[in-house]
Amino acid sequence: MTFIRFKKFGKKEYAYEINEIYDKKIKRSRQKSRYLGLVIDKEKNLFEKKKIKVPIEKIILDFGDSYLLEKFYDNSDTVKIIKSLFNEVHQDILALITYRLCYPSAMMYAEEWLNGNFVKIIYPKANLASQRISDFFKILGDENIQRKFFNAYLAKFSHSQNGLIIDGTSLPNQIHMPLTAWGRSGEEIDKQIRFFLAVDKESSEPLYFRAIPGNIVDVSALQTTIKELRKYDVKNNFVYVDAGFFSEDNIKEMYSSEIDFLTRLPAERIIYKQLINDEARNLESIKNLIRYGRRALFIKQKEIELFGRKVLAHIVLDPQRKGREVNRLGLNTLDEKDINNNLEYDLMTRGVMILVSSFNVQREDIVPAYYIRQTAEKMFGFSKDDLDILPLRVHSEETLKGFLFLQFISLILFVQLKKQIGKKHTVEEVLLTMRNLKCKVFDKELIVGEPTRQQKDLAKLFGLILPKNLGI
Repeated sequence: MTFIRFKKFGKKEYAYEINEIYDKKIKRSRQKSRYLGLVIDKEKNLFEKKKIKVPIEKIILDFGDSYLLEKFYDNSDTVKIIKSLFNEVHQDILALITYRLCYPSAMMYAEEWLNGNFVKIIYPKANLASQRISDFFKILGDENIQRKFFNAYLAKFSHSQNGLIIDGTSLPNQIHMPLTAWGRSGEEIDKQIRFFLAVDKESSEPLYFRAIPGNIVDVSALQTTIKELRKYDVKNNFVYVDAGFFSEDNIKEMYSSEIDFLTRLPAERIIYKQLINDEARNLESIKNLIRYGRRALFIKQKEIELFGRKVLAHIVLDPQRKGREVNRLGLNTLDEKDINNNLEYDLMTRGVMILVSSFNVQREDIVPAYYIRQTAEKMFGFSKDDLDILPLRVHSEETLKGFLFLQFISLILFVQLKKQIGKKHTVEEVLLTMRNLKCKVFDKELIVGEPTRQQKDLAKLFGLILPKNLGI
């Protein structure tokens, strides 16, 4: 037997479905109740079942990382541009940028991070709910908005004589839109977007980006990127292209277009194997030794012919990487209990990469130019969770371009932050250390915890004295 029972609590009435069932254990009938909801219309049996989720207000927040970044933003011309162009939503933008810098995880976790960080005090209007972020990226993906930003941002680089590095990189993904197409990433063929990033050679600051279909791997994409940069009075031509771009047609086209290039020589090329056989045995010589940060590298330069033109080959040996790779190769060979006929050659390739340039580059400059792309790849790397809340669900090219635009601005600030920090620390190290400085939230005041010596020293890099308390 089933019936509805009504109960009043205060001025509101609620409905419950009652089921009478026979319980064999107790050998009698008993009632089982199920909540139906608030009574809307009793005669029509209309009820409203609403599950109320009461948010738990966090009263202990991560403080040091976002406090440091906020003070860094105060002196950033890039942030000033953001505030002037995006007056109404600049808090959303800066909160998201801070999230990408402090906690570079998927966008689906941004709201949770915001609720536990001092950022929610700094930017009280910021809303980082997943749907809000997706809608927000649609706004940022607008071409007119991006042009306004680049007009303001690139003014300081106009007519620069520093030179450009344009990096073409593949971004594998499963987004269903025209920009995603089948293309090659190294040895693999998958669905991808081609991403071009222009960087100022002297300052290493990002200048410009473009996203194009993944099946475009010819020089026309580079030429278009250069043409668009010229519209902002940025005119120097120097191109870094990844190994997947390497082909005879592309190299010859760059020759004829007078585009200088730096690229990595693919290992399967005959010229690569010749250089390894001719030069690898003699790389570890004092005359080839250079310093790269805290690492010692061996670099030998040799003029070679590449598709009818003289170019410069740079054979680079990283001893640390060589040690790891030789150990792994040796163990694999022993485990297989089989003599590798190519073992001697394979050993010579460990820890080695070969770069080629169409122009003269000093040995000390070649590796920094090459590794600029690593920072870009780190900041622009897609995670599956990012894509789950972005284009896969929205199917919007504007949303994707908005996401890339935010990543681009984050990259600018990352590079600027890195320069201020210096070579002694990494950005990740500084922000992680500062994150451990917490604050407690009271009615009208924040009480900041006791900073460590290391946190005090890091704050000094920015000319800061960490506060003991702050008014809300």
